[in-house]
Amino acid sequence: MLGPRRFGRLLALLAFVSILTLVAAMPAAAAVRPQEWHRYNIYEPLGPSHERLRCLTDTQWRCKYDTVPEPKLGFSNPNVIGTFIGTDVTGTWECPDWFPADICDSATRVISGVQTFIEPGRGELFSLDAVFIVTDDGALWDYFVDFAVCPWYPTFEQALTSPAECIFAPG
Repeated sequence: MLGPRRFGRLLALLAFVSILTLVAAMPAAAAVRPQEWHRYNIYEPLGPSHERLRCLTDTQWRCKYDTVPEPKLGFSNPNVIGTFIGTDVTGTWECPDWFPADICDSATRVISGVQTFIEPGRGELFSLDAVFIVTDDGALWDYFVDFAVCPWYPTFEQALTSPAECIFAPG
């Protein structure tokens, strides 16, 4: 027969093992993973600029958009920030016919949501439907639905040496 002390220890041990079992059984997708992408924006009125997108990526993506001063390159720091909130639609998303095949063929994750841009002190500039397409090379394509798709890269160095042009929808 177990005494009260041994019984208490046994209960504590069982609780600890139960918690470890639950944590081990949690899907890896439940872990929050911070990710960051960069863009060399050549378009006015914000260009040229170093844009940054920082995201927490788990079952829901929550991202913050801002610009980074680059005084050595003569880039200003436009006073615009943004957010994106979206969910994974990889299994159901269909790549538009006008997209370059390499984006569609290399897509590993697709997130659909709403992107909002704000000018501090003035409020919301605009919101739009957006889809983030992550490709197998680590790039992210920001698809402004039915308008354009623009490239983002894991580092700003990559952004400076890679194509910066957005691809616009026909028509």
